[in-house]
Amino acid sequence: MNPATNALGERSRSVPSARGAANGRNIGRLLFRSLYRLNVVGAGKVPHRGRLIVAANHIGFLDGPLLFSASPRPLHLVAKSELFDPPFDKVLSGVGQIPLDYESPDRAAVQDALGVLEDGRALGIFPEAHRGRGDFARIRHGIAYLHSRTNAPIVPAAIFGTRLTGMTKNQLPKARSELTVVFGEPFRVAALGDIDSRATLAAMGESIRQHLADHLVVSRDRYGLSLPQDAPSDQTLGTNNG
Repeated sequence: MNPATNALGERSRSVPSARGAANGRNIGRLLFRSLYRLNVVGAGKVPHRGRLIVAANHIGFLDGPLLFSASPRPLHLVAKSELFDPPFDKVLSGVGQIPLDYESPDRAAVQDALGVLEDGRALGIFPEAHRGRGDFARIRHGIAYLHSRTNAPIVPAAIFGTRLTGMTKNQLPKARSELTVVFGEPFRVAALGDIDSRATLAAMGESIRQHLADHLVVSRDRYGLSLPQDAPSDQTLGTNNG
């Protein structure tokens, strides 16, 4: 992993390993296909090269590994820092993922994310930040900041099946359940004003949110899929046997 200068004009701690992300994706894909019925729709819409942001909704515990494995190109996922506790820290770092502290400004994570994009790679992000209904009713505007600094196209991704109504936030779908990821057309949004102003970033964020929400609705209706109808509760990790 080599340091790189990012769009902030700073040196990131290290650009995550591209080889690690590629190897991890291949392993993850084998695991998902052996444990679940994995459907990937619209993979051909994901650009094969160049900087890219893949933005997905967030409903269940498996969303990160699923998006990482289903992507047609290696992804460097931005994931909450709590997941990087030992012994998983070495595994996640080894496959090129980026820890982010959602509860306070995390400049180092932003630097690493920008470094990935400046290096012409693909970054995966969950703009809703936390697991919920997954309907893109609200997003955080970090994605607007990354987009404004790099002009990386955004590919929307709609995830279905990782959590059903009544399941807890950490509960796993039962084996051989159908998990679906639908990728959409890449898009960009214009910055109407000073990109350093909160108002401009908020407007960009709302435009991005609308694109993501529209893709989600179209994917749901076109393929007869559904999202959980409730907000998840906190319980220990388990398996849905019902």
